Formats: sequence, C-alpha cells, structure tokens
Amino acid sequence: MSDKQKSIVSLTVLKETCNDALASIAAADGVVPDDLSDLQDSDFTVIRKDFISLLAYLYSATTKTALSLKPSSPTYSASLTPLKDLSTNVSRLSSNVRLVRKEHGATVLKELQSSAQTVVSAIQNLAQTLLTVSSPEKEGEEYLAKVGEIHHAIEQIRGTGGLSNNNVAAVHKVWLADQASLVDALQELKEIAESGEDGEDFDDGWNELGVEPSPKLTEEELRRLNKVESILKLCNLLHKNVIKKVLSAPLQGLASHKDVNPIVDELASDSAALPAAVDDLVSTIYSPQDVTDMVDQLQSLSGAVLGIQSNLNALFALDLVAELFNQPLTSSGKKTPDVRKWFDTCFEEIKSLITQLSNSLQDSQ
Repeated sequence: MSDKQKSIVSLTVLKETCNDALASIAAADGVVPDDLSDLQDSDFTVIRKDFISLLAYLYSATTKTALSLKPSSPTYSASLTPLKDLSTNVSRLSSNVRLVRKEHGATVLKELQSSAQTVVSAIQNLAQTLLTVSSPEKEGEEYLAKVGEIHHAIEQIRGTGGLSNNNVAAVHKVWLADQASLVDALQELKEIAESGEDGEDFDDGWNELGVEPSPKLTEEELRRLNKVESILKLCNLLHKNVIKKVLSAPLQGLASHKDVNPIVDELASDSAALPAAVDDLVSTIYSPQDVTDMVDQLQSLSGAVLGIQSNLNALFALDLVAELFNQPLTSSGKKTPDVRKWFDTCFEEIKSLITQLSNSLQDSQ
C-alpha cells in the first residue's frame, strides 16, 4: 500500500472516529459509562485540565496534518502520524466529556458538550475536504478555511472567557449572554416611545417587505408603554444583580457542593425565560395594542420572575450559601449589604407594578 493510500485510509478512519465521537458526546448525560468506571471519581478540575490539554494536542496535530497534506504539494508519509494522533485524541476528548457527572452540574456539562462538538465537527469537515480534493487550486482555499475553523474553535475555548472553571461559572456565563436581550428590549421601547412623540408612524422594518409600518401610539398607549418600561427597568436591574451579587466568585467557590449545582442549573433556565417573556411583552406595545394579549404577557413575565425568586430563595436557604452572604463585614471592614433583602424588595416591587398595570388593563376592557 502506497503512502497516499495509507493517508486516505487514515483520513477515512478519522472521519469515522469523529462520527462516533459526536454520537458519544451527544449521549453524555452525567452518568459515567461502564468502560470508564475506573475514572468515575475524577474531580471536575482534573477533567477540565485534561480537556484543555487534549485541545492543545488536537491543535498541534491539525497544524501538522495541514502542512503535510497541502493540496498543491502533499507529503503523504508525513501525514500518517498526525492523522493517527487526531483520531486518538478525538476519541479521548469524547471520553473526557463522558466523565462529567451529574453532581458536577448540567450547565457546565452542556458547555463541555458544545465545545467538544464544535471542535470534533470542524475536524470531521477537514477530513472530508481532504478526502474529496480533486483540484489543488480549487480545494486549497476551502482546505485552509477548514483548518482555520479548527484553530479558531480551540483558541476560543482555551482563551480568556473560554471554558468555564465550574458549573456556577457556566451559569454565570449564560446569564451574561442573556443580558444583551434585556438591554435590546429597553432600547426597543425607547424607540417606540420616541416615534410616538414625533408624530410619525413607527418604522419597524416591515415596510421593506411591503407591510405598512405600525401607527403612532395614542396617549393611553404611551402611558402603558411608560408603565411597562418601569417594569422592564426593574427586571433588567434584577438580572444584572443576579450576575453581580449571586453568581459571582464567592458562590463559585461552592460549586462542588452537592446542593448548589441543581439550583443554579434551574437558574440557567430562568435566565433564558426572562428575556423571552420580556420580548413577548414588548411585542404587545406596538399600536394598536391588544389589551388582552398584554395582560397575558404580563402574567407570563410574572411567572418568569417568580421562577427566579423561587430558585434564589432555595439557594439562600442553603446553610453554606446563607453564611456566605451574611458576613457582617467585608475584608475592608465595611458593613456587608443584605443581598437577600435587596432581592426581596426588588421582587415585591416588580410584582406590585405588574399587578397594578394588569388591573388597570382589565378595568379598561
């Protein structure tokens, strides 16, 4: 068998290995499979460290493969070792993900799965591209793009703000990502209000598709918008303070506590639910406003906020967490703010504003 034929076989094996690895990664459910039982007690810190190391090996092997199989001048004999290394470490990467247990946290497991899937899929795409090279000139640009995708994916995971150190950090990252949606919702309300004030119909983008823009708001509709804006400002403040005051470095120090991760995993779902409810409410502000729909969306928002409140209360009820947030003095000697009291006040105010607006809307029907 020639070196070229061996290289083609190795690429085929790599492609199949990636396919098997992707299936294994997708099947990760926090239960360590029997074939990895001797490693089932691994700490997440060790699992994460090994994951990052495997990415370094994959990065290096990808570079060597790319240099040896350059379409315009391939050196097939030089490609055999890095291709074998790619297959070996892709398998190891999938096994590494399977070592994450339920007690480590569902959110960080999802992040690890997503990271591994991104890298393995990119490697599989490179293998497929190299197997189908027909014209060096035609395939050269695509081949370089595939290599670049692998390198970029690995750099993103290994770099600053990359793979989370623990489950609380992973949930913190989810909340940070969702924050932008709440900011956008407030900006959208501002634009609707400004359009109503200048007396022009609101250009919501639909006119580009031949749909008439939304008419300007009536005085009553503007009053409702202002009340909704007050609610959303508090929701935005609530969301920011969960990130800043709860999912911060001190709580991340308790990420290995068996009772913390199930609660913060619920908070990860809450974070997505809040912007979704806010977006649905904002959609009812456009004129002509449907009062019944607005009431329904206010109740949906109330449910999303209640979910956050319930899970925060469950978190604060844990002795270790309560102790963490009830330190009388900071390291600099200043009195520690009462975090739980702040959230209780915020939740009550949001609830009050939603109730007031809902009652007002129902009375107007």
